[in-house]
Amino acid sequence: MKIKVDHVTNSSSEVFGVVLADSAVTVGLLFMLDSVTNGYRSLSTDQVQDKLYDEMLLESEKIASRITDGVLEDARTQEKIVKDAYTEALSTIDKASSSLSQEMSQVKKNWETYDKTADKTSSDYTLSQKKNDDYLEYLKFQLKQLELQKSSVEKSRQEKTALINSRDAWVQQNQADLITLNEQESLLNNLNAAYYKVTGDEGLWLRSPEEMDSRKAELNEALLSANETLSYKVTSKDELHLSDETTSLMKQIASERKAFELEVSSLNEADKIKMMEAYEKKTSKMRSDLINATRFDLATNASTSLKYGTETALEGLSDLAGPQFKIAYSAIKTMVTGIKDAKKDPKNKSKHLAKALISVSANALKDQLSETPWAQDATSVLNTVLQGSLSASIAGTSTASAIGTSLTKGIFEVGAEKGIASLKESTSSEKKAIESNFEMMSVEEVLTDNPLTQTLNGALKTEIIFV
Repeated sequence: MKIKVDHVTNSSSEVFGVVLADSAVTVGLLFMLDSVTNGYRSLSTDQVQDKLYDEMLLESEKIASRITDGVLEDARTQEKIVKDAYTEALSTIDKASSSLSQEMSQVKKNWETYDKTADKTSSDYTLSQKKNDDYLEYLKFQLKQLELQKSSVEKSRQEKTALINSRDAWVQQNQADLITLNEQESLLNNLNAAYYKVTGDEGLWLRSPEEMDSRKAELNEALLSANETLSYKVTSKDELHLSDETTSLMKQIASERKAFELEVSSLNEADKIKMMEAYEKKTSKMRSDLINATRFDLATNASTSLKYGTETALEGLSDLAGPQFKIAYSAIKTMVTGIKDAKKDPKNKSKHLAKALISVSANALKDQLSETPWAQDATSVLNTVLQGSLSASIAGTSTASAIGTSLTKGIFEVGAEKGIASLKESTSSEKKAIESNFEMMSVEEVLTDNPLTQTLNGALKTEIIFV
């Protein structure tokens, strides 16, 4: 058993510096077992049966912890999506700024070359100079807009990064423990109902639910002491249907137990001990098989309610539940994640979010626009082109020169006002055509309601307007 403890709580999950081996009964599991099981045992239940239920309790905790692993992984994924979105947004702004800066440099060089030999008294020279000056003014305006947008996005990035970095490991460990406890209780309730149908036994681990409630209260109190809470609702699971193997083993063990109790009732103490040893040896393989079969049933039941970090949770459940679950894993994974995630375009979530960040920064600039007649339309064109560039990247049609061309096409030839009006229409049409190739994502689809990132996501959802 290998235990690395930077801080010790009661979870067996590998979270924030706590590593506990599943192959051994760890400190965390023992503590959970002591706090949950003591009140569940009945004095009328023999030691062998107690041991069986204790092992099932541990199995339910392990399975619940795999669900928690998914929640934790989803939280880290959410944080990465946010960080990557800011990187995408800033990179897109930088590309546009670079394109326009190069264009400005080239325009100035072209004018210098033309000016050296031009007839400065001609009307053509006057017209060309006006076009050149208007075009340079437009380029300067857009570069200034990009500078302001970058500053706005960077400020927001720093704020959200600070929120991510302020995450406290001790707090999230206690939150993870509370999630595991809630999921374990849900699994045990389902297991209890399924066992009752077969044996009429209510389930020894749930005869004193106040023990579990007490542990929840302890964790909630610990969180409150750090001015934190956890708003986590267990997703309703399907009814647990025990496999034929599980049901058969339960009946066999019950039959052996009944025969044992009948035979041992008339024996003296010494013979009772011998009979007990024989009974335990005879039923040992049955009980081991029952644990394995029940673990599979619980893992399958757990897979029906996965909401966060589905793939991570399924991987963990597959590792626990054995070969049969591994065979079924691919089908379960496709059913649970396939259609949903395909629609949500998981690989491009950060780009969808980056589009929103750029839109927000553009809207924030409207009050800072100059009185230039075409200023507002120019800002709209810039926002459309930046978002269109990200949309093209999502659709797989992005090119390096697209941003510069979209922002400058026709401006020099027809002047800023007419050129911008034309660009506003054409870039909007182009953006719509590109976005018809994929499904746009809402804020709820990009940012889940994961309770471990509720502060970060709440801040973004308040700030962001999806366009």
